Amino acid sequence: MSRKATLPYDIRQECLWIVRGHDRRVRAYHEAIRQIADGSSNDHAGMPGDSGCSQMVESKAAQMEAIERWPETWKIRAVEQAKLHIGADLENEELRQRLADGIILNCENRNEYPLRRLGLDGIQHSDFYRRRDRFLKEIADYLQMNFDLVAIKMTVACKDGGIPPSPGVAPYFTPSL
Repeated sequence: MSRKATLPYDIRQECLWIVRGHDRRVRAYHEAIRQIADGSSNDHAGMPGDSGCSQMVESKAAQMEAIERWPETWKIRAVEQAKLHIGADLENEELRQRLADGIILNCENRNEYPLRRLGLDGIQHSDFYRRRDRFLKEIADYLQMNFDLVAIKMTVACKDGGIPPSPGVAPYFTPSL
């Protein structure tokens, strides 16, 4: 039985790599936060000005804001947000948590953690993989990674002087005449 792909292959692989690097990103994020809180971050060293308490607090707040804008932080948030929605329809909280952990383990290494080794008795094979695909799609949506392949093909065709976009379709690139 064929299955329609929910994500293009390259976006799906990117999402898998985001999940695989999640633990490393979380450790780096917490380490950066700890360095700022401990005052061992020297990002403001050599800056002119008084080393008063208010300036130190403002500097730390600015550093914390900068960390929250890191692309790696967005990836952490995407995985955590998608994990919260895994199995939201299940009433058994323990099964939902095991399902979420199992999907993440399966994404990290599908050979070491196939469905049969995860011990998810209440979840069918097809349901598990559907939920995993939804998890990856939610990560892609959170990071705004989805795009229309048809629109990209039209853009490339127009840039090369090829076929103009069809009526009713908004072009991403308007060729100059």
